[in-house]
Amino acid sequence: VARQILKQLIPDAIAGGATMQDVCRGRVHFEALDRAGQRARIRTGATVLSVRHDGDAQRAESVEILYAKDGVVHRARTRRAIIAGGSWTAKHIVRDLPPACRDAYAQFHRAPCLMANVALRNWRFLYKLGLTECQWFEGIGNYITLRKMATLGTDAPTISPGEPIVITLKILFSYPGLPLEAQTIRGRTELLATSFREYERRIREQLSAMFSRAGFDARRDIAGIILNRWGHAYLSPQPGFFFGGHNNLGPGEVIRNGAYGRIAFGNSDVSGIMDHRMSILEARRAVDQVLRAVPA
Repeated sequence: VARQILKQLIPDAIAGGATMQDVCRGRVHFEALDRAGQRARIRTGATVLSVRHDGDAQRAESVEILYAKDGVVHRARTRRAIIAGGSWTAKHIVRDLPPACRDAYAQFHRAPCLMANVALRNWRFLYKLGLTECQWFEGIGNYITLRKMATLGTDAPTISPGEPIVITLKILFSYPGLPLEAQTIRGRTELLATSFREYERRIREQLSAMFSRAGFDARRDIAGIILNRWGHAYLSPQPGFFFGGHNNLGPGEVIRNGAYGRIAFGNSDVSGIMDHRMSILEARRAVDQVLRAVPA
């Protein structure tokens, strides 16, 4: 999806034509992302530090943005801005965020997630069990699945159980009985404080406990493990998040109800549903709102 968007915005940023194979497999020309004079510019490696109106939000004629790149802080001004980052950063970088939005963002609780990609020399043990994915309820992790890759062009549509494969293991963090916010904080602490060595040991032990009888041997079959630690992976909507209560809007609706001056907020978490479809819909809604608030 990201490559398709990039190809539409800056066609020569990805080598080749507009076919699915070219877009998905073409080399990215990073020098084309941020060229002076082109309508769309993508500035990688830039971290936004501050977004605020130049004066009162209802009367300001521009928005000031401060961002850091290569150790230098830069200033930019724009007529409109869309904050497309997650709630855990948006509530900090928008410096003149109104109290209603600040209170709403305080009710966004993001839970962590660890995605472990385990490279296997073969997956005969899963084939023997008739599985391509499974779920469990004890030990580390929640489920695994054979990593699904789109087949394009000359790619083989099938793979033999004797061939190398990557399985993705999903690890969530929940502590029933604790308040929701406390669970997310504790999970994030555990996620970031646990060493790779410890995660590797626990993953090897978990897979061995489940699949050794089917022929799995961790020492022989695992070629490598890559951990992707997502500190704020999922919004965990509490009761009242979607529909509010007592004649009050839910926190997501407060944020998405309209543009704040020349700034609108477009991220999937304001909908309470974190996937690429909602991120696209929320982005479109934010663009429409800021264009209505500040006509061309």
